[in-house]
Amino acid sequence: MKITTGIVDIRARIRSKMTILYMSRTPNDTEDDWAFETKFDFIHGRALLSCFTDPRSVIRKAFDALAPGGYVEMQDGIFPMQYVGDEPVDSDLYKWNQLVTEGSHRSGRPWDNTLYFAQWMREIGFEDVEEKNFYWPTSPWPKGSYYKKVAAYFQKDILKGLEGISMKILTRFMGWSEENVRAFLVGVTRDFKDRSIHACLRMLVTP
Repeated sequence: MKITTGIVDIRARIRSKMTILYMSRTPNDTEDDWAFETKFDFIHGRALLSCFTDPRSVIRKAFDALAPGGYVEMQDGIFPMQYVGDEPVDSDLYKWNQLVTEGSHRSGRPWDNTLYFAQWMREIGFEDVEEKNFYWPTSPWPKGSYYKKVAAYFQKDILKGLEGISMKILTRFMGWSEENVRAFLVGVTRDFKDRSIHACLRMLVTP
């Protein structure tokens, strides 16, 4: 958890000297009780879809930690990915999406919880809740320099961590062996680079 004056940035295991400067007590885990000595004007969380067993409770803690008039913004992806045109059901990319989504539900940390952020915020008491959608293509298949650039960044980022995010889900919750996961990911990596597969990850921002 990274702390700056009046701002909380919720992330997993981010070390920062700012914590020592501004906070004398911080939770070891964001799902623990928050023991901050001040209220915050802005709390931001992103890339947390696999972090919490009870994300609604984390949003509640953020609400309680805000100063009057403060804001919370959440940014995260929604699995499984979406497709333009027919779903490529025979592709390894499609199968991977279905497997990790099912595995995430078995783990108790569903990768589609982002869909409920706005609903939970309203139930908790936030006002003026909005949702904004963005789309990250898996390869530079769309037209336009903007989406091609987004695709290049997203593809590089997810392929770098593909084995790590897949291994735990598939071995622990789907019963796969490590050898089978690595063999399967060869095809998944190929599909991420295949421009004929028009896939994208829906990113939802809830400010």
